[in-house]
Amino acid sequence: MFIKIIISTSIFLTLALSGYQYYSTSLSANTEYITLEPQQDNNNDSKYITTASRWSIEIQDIIQDLKNQYSSQIHHIHIQAKLITIREPLMNQLNAPIQENMKGVLATAFPSYENSILNVWSRMDEYQKWLTTENRTLMELNALSRSGMLWQKRNELFPIAASDIWNEKQDNYETAQLNFHSTIDQLDKSNDVPMNERIQRLQTSFQQADNAFTRTLGQQSGMHKNTIASVLFGLTSVQDELKILDPEHRQLEIDAVRRELGYDEGSIIKMSTTDSKREQRWSNGYAYMESRDQLIASNEQPSASQLNALRHQFFGNSAKTIEREETDGFYRFQRPRYYGRN
Repeated sequence: MFIKIIISTSIFLTLALSGYQYYSTSLSANTEYITLEPQQDNNNDSKYITTASRWSIEIQDIIQDLKNQYSSQIHHIHIQAKLITIREPLMNQLNAPIQENMKGVLATAFPSYENSILNVWSRMDEYQKWLTTENRTLMELNALSRSGMLWQKRNELFPIAASDIWNEKQDNYETAQLNFHSTIDQLDKSNDVPMNERIQRLQTSFQQADNAFTRTLGQQSGMHKNTIASVLFGLTSVQDELKILDPEHRQLEIDAVRRELGYDEGSIIKMSTTDSKREQRWSNGYAYMESRDQLIASNEQPSASQLNALRHQFFGNSAKTIEREETDGFYRFQRPRYYGRN
């Protein structure tokens, strides 16, 4: 069965969060398009034009569904752009070499168009990278200037098809996304804003973005407490307030925030229990890092057995995992701590 692409609002809104845009499939009577001639390929790409039997049953189903839905429209550039939504879930089902097999799937579904599709995807990636780089600048512009800047880049990358890729609904969706990021950016630096006001502003901005999201995708709207909570507890201003509290009062404040977000008491109790386990894990980790630093300070080159003994002292059966992480240069207790989140 074909993978149904449903982009969760949680993923969509996780801070310039690198999701790809979802493109409308509607075609207007005066749609511009580019008709591509069948490719005369002299680079031995004919190896990609294979029968569907090359693939697993699941991949064959995806290919067949793609053919059924898009074969008659695949010459439209905005349809090729829309298909970027299949890339990540498809990659999760492909064996190595993934890029080569991805091209093979596209060639099987749409012979002679695989190179064009990959080129369009590359330009969409370039647009997403540009959006991330210019995110702060875009948020600081007024609506008219921001729209002009966005359309200049879109037309630069897609001179003919930009207006079809970013129709009015899609444009509103992207604007709502930027506005939500702007709200987050403002609240991140606002240490004098009461907690209930932070929550209200996040919920309002999120709902506006969620409405634009659901109008574009036709999905059912709804508030997503987990997304709001994740964003809220990721704010520097919120963490600054929580850090200065002792553990007991910090937990009471976190519980109060979750209550205001709409969690029921049973859920709050369960999350509070998880928070307590996290607190113990972080406290143990900080103590380990302090002991590790002391060992290194007293002995510039502590032996492997000394380090192993220290890890076992603090982590028991998990010491091997910590050792592997440190061998790779990763120290989990040097990561940022976000109370209420990790």
